[in-house]
Amino acid sequence: MHFKKTAVALTVGISLLGALSACRATAPNTQTLTGYDVVKLRRVAVMPFLPGNTALNADDQVRPAIDCTMMEFCQEVNELGSGAENALTRQMQRALERQLDDKVLPLARATAFYEDLPQNRTVDTPRQLAQRFGRAMGADHVMLGSVWRYRERTPDAGASVAFTVYLLQVDNGRRVWRGRFDRTQQALANDLLNAGNFFEKGARWLSAEELARFGIEQVMQQFPATAD
Repeated sequence: MHFKKTAVALTVGISLLGALSACRATAPNTQTLTGYDVVKLRRVAVMPFLPGNTALNADDQVRPAIDCTMMEFCQEVNELGSGAENALTRQMQRALERQLDDKVLPLARATAFYEDLPQNRTVDTPRQLAQRFGRAMGADHVMLGSVWRYRERTPDAGASVAFTVYLLQVDNGRRVWRGRFDRTQQALANDLLNAGNFFEKGARWLSAEELARFGIEQVMQQFPATAD
């Protein structure tokens, strides 16, 4: 009898967990500019991710963060682990290559062009820099990314990653799509609403790089369709 009661309780618990997971809104925070459900895209280049400013990236509805000067946008932050920008850049490059194949320009070339790009941090904005970078690369679109949190797991908290990515038209600088990810992994017992994600990743603690990769996958699920 005791075994039957335990089995029933376990079944109810699993069902409840599944229901909570099903009720969770899984769509990441993305936005496509009206009229750009299908983007005419021939060549896209991934610009190396920039270290972002938490305050600017929290909400850019009033003044787009990418229109602040580089000095404002890339203020010193203390929540970026070593190699955060490079890790996100590589992951975004791979994600775009899986989705767009040979429309994505080589990352090694993009990195070299970006390093040689003239910059005035007190005047240039990320949008202007992305346009200059795109023209140098011969791209009609640029993926611009900003990461403002990239923390490894500690004894007191799980890994934490926060970033925003923007797809910009090179000719006019228009932002046609934006994706945003902000997540700190919690213990399952403390975060039942994210149970689906927990089990999807093998019910284990993730590194910051793994969480960032998961975030890229999430936002790219909402990436607009493209056409030549």
